[in-house]
Amino acid sequence: MSPVDISRIRPGSPSKLIYFGIFLTAMSTLLLEFTLTRVLSVSLWYHFAFMIISVALLGFGISGVILFRSKSIGKIPTGKLLSILGTIYGFSVIACFILIGKVPFDPFSLMTDSMQFVYLPIYYLLITIPFLFAGLIISVILTRFKSDVSKLYFADLVGAGLACVAFVIVIPALGGSGGIVAAAAIGFLAAILFGYESNKAISLIALVFFFLSFIFLIDAENRLPIKVTANKIYGNYMELRPDLKIRTDWNTFSKVDVLMDEEKAQDGYDTYLAVIDAGNATTTIPNVKVLPLPNKSADASNMAFASKDSVGRVFIIGSAGGGEILSGLYYGAESITAVEINGILNDHISNNLAYWTGPLVKDNKKVKLITDDARTQLTSKRIQYDVIVSAHTISSSAVSSGAMSMVENYILTKEAVADYIRHLEWDGILYISRPETQLPKLITTLKQARYETSKGLENSKKSFVVFRRPPGDFEGEKSFLGGIIYSKRGFSEKEVLDMRREAASLSLEILYDPTLNQPNIYSELIESPVDVSIEKYGAKVEPATDDKPFFDQNIGFGGLTFAGVKETFSQDDKAILALKDKPVAETTMAAILVQSLLAAFVFLILPFIVTKEKYVSDKGTRSFLVYFSLLGIAYIMMQIALIQKFTLLLGQPVYTLLTVVSTMLIFSGLGSWFSKKFFSGKKIRLNIIFLVIAVSILLIGFLNPYLFSALTRTDIWLRVVVSAVVIAVPSFFMGMPFPIGIGMLSDSDKGVTALAWAVNGFFSVIGSVLAMIFAMTGGFRFVFAFAAACYLAAMFFAMKRSGNAVLKPAKA
Repeated sequence: MSPVDISRIRPGSPSKLIYFGIFLTAMSTLLLEFTLTRVLSVSLWYHFAFMIISVALLGFGISGVILFRSKSIGKIPTGKLLSILGTIYGFSVIACFILIGKVPFDPFSLMTDSMQFVYLPIYYLLITIPFLFAGLIISVILTRFKSDVSKLYFADLVGAGLACVAFVIVIPALGGSGGIVAAAAIGFLAAILFGYESNKAISLIALVFFFLSFIFLIDAENRLPIKVTANKIYGNYMELRPDLKIRTDWNTFSKVDVLMDEEKAQDGYDTYLAVIDAGNATTTIPNVKVLPLPNKSADASNMAFASKDSVGRVFIIGSAGGGEILSGLYYGAESITAVEINGILNDHISNNLAYWTGPLVKDNKKVKLITDDARTQLTSKRIQYDVIVSAHTISSSAVSSGAMSMVENYILTKEAVADYIRHLEWDGILYISRPETQLPKLITTLKQARYETSKGLENSKKSFVVFRRPPGDFEGEKSFLGGIIYSKRGFSEKEVLDMRREAASLSLEILYDPTLNQPNIYSELIESPVDVSIEKYGAKVEPATDDKPFFDQNIGFGGLTFAGVKETFSQDDKAILALKDKPVAETTMAAILVQSLLAAFVFLILPFIVTKEKYVSDKGTRSFLVYFSLLGIAYIMMQIALIQKFTLLLGQPVYTLLTVVSTMLIFSGLGSWFSKKFFSGKKIRLNIIFLVIAVSILLIGFLNPYLFSALTRTDIWLRVVVSAVVIAVPSFFMGMPFPIGIGMLSDSDKGVTALAWAVNGFFSVIGSVLAMIFAMTGGFRFVFAFAAACYLAAMFFAMKRSGNAVLKPAKA
């Protein structure tokens, strides 16, 4: 089977409906991608939600190969073909989502249930199918209207950019299932436009499906249910006991279910249970009746206040359901600044569930509740605090962006902890609780941060108290709740005794304090130099940094073994524990990379090996395909890196999503629109495009800490504007290389446009995974440098191609 010569069926210039159609298709596709990322974080775990971007781009890559290889597709008139594909795409969005819910895929049971190896490819296939049809629509348009690719690519990118706005509106209003319906409806709308002029019958069918899709919005949670893996205990408990559910709310990065707790609290504060993403994290919401509080809660955060005779200002990092606020009020805090990034939780404890939380927050002048990133809020003010509390700030969700990447937050990097220490009074207390397995890394992070902020002063032995809740049968040897109380000036013997009494009252076990003469890993780490500890224990204790903010990464890719991978995916209902103690991220990234390379080989290379055909007869055109692979790797790497880094400056996930992703896509679209006129066949301008991209990427990658530091105390609107301007500059020029490259294909190469689209898609998949692997191993500066190098390499291929091609100046 030889590739079809699409040039013989070129229908002329695209109509306005084609432009609107590709705009809507791109919007629908990215909305679907974002929504599935959210849905998979609920149904599975957020590490596996990351595969959505890879699967989406994989579908795009396969679509290009299919279009390049198929004769039958090439014979169908454009309007009819696009309308059919649009209708199938919209239908597949809902149909595949329903079928996904029927597949009992449990990733943490891969090594204990052999059927999971059957379910896994089916799960992948069902997710891929809608993106395959969306990719076919876009590749057909770009291929058949090659001379107008700059304007069409503009419509594609702008549609994708505005999908961010749609996502921010749709998900909180309609939830995950509603987001799926919205994506399908927009797809049907595109199909209506594609066939409106030449195939009204198909347009009518699409119109019928468009209206039928809205039926699923009626009781969407039951009509399009999200199937939660059996590995999630809370998710399945909610399914068994729907009578306990009080309410469900969505935002762009979480689903929060509030349940009644049937057990009466022994400390006098009954609780509601807020379950985030069906069990990725949980928090309790206490029932408060009066102030002052009549009794002390049984919360481990009381340890933060036990050594203080009086408490002035308190800062809470991740106040969640309000348990730490309760502790602060009991100990007589004069003012409490409680910062929680999840606005749903804040709305609950201050408004929606005020009948339950009573005077805890509502109308309480001592408590200031803020919805934002806690570190952003802390560093924006020059205020010293008596106590800073970070109680189990764990959420296994793609919190910082809500989509597009496996995001880590910046709450426990070395730089973050240094900020906390700087904002403590001299006798201030820093309280941090985490799973016990992460305490060693937390100790070295605190030691190094203190050393750097104090210019060499380091008195660890007197500054640490380490504790844990004795582990239960479910947890095994290591407790899911451990913690460190850190004193900036060091603890006195009296203060240590006060904390010992508090720990006993809370049934907590002291693992280290300045008076305890019991050698263990904690005493060794606290009393040894940091560099010695890191040399001995490696990745398990090496502090995370703002350049490598992966605090949960305890193994490293160098520590991956088959035994470790097997143990990771044999956790079954203990999956939540694996996320904090096993190489889940490393294993997931490695697996996706292998799958991506395998898929690229099977769909992109193997067909031509089997048929013994060449991609194209011209050797220069074959080598030029490398150009499109480099663009695919570099663009997606930049997108992921920018999302990660600007999270630190912008704080709230909705700001990150709208500012970074929308700006990047929309300005790339504008760059595409002007690419033909700017380039105009002149080599010097080709060099300018790539050099501006490479230089601006490097500047952002290496100078962002200084920019963020300069803006940290400015208003959010200024941070958004500056961020948008900084991102817009490289993005504008990054939108030019792809349409310019398509324009460099000669008229006889029109069929290769689909193959160029395929290569770009496949290598975007690989780039998305490599971005995270490189970030976890070398840091985000390396990712920026690698992306810049890819663009410079692409410039070489572009210059080589331009020397062998007849370049036509842009039409006026």
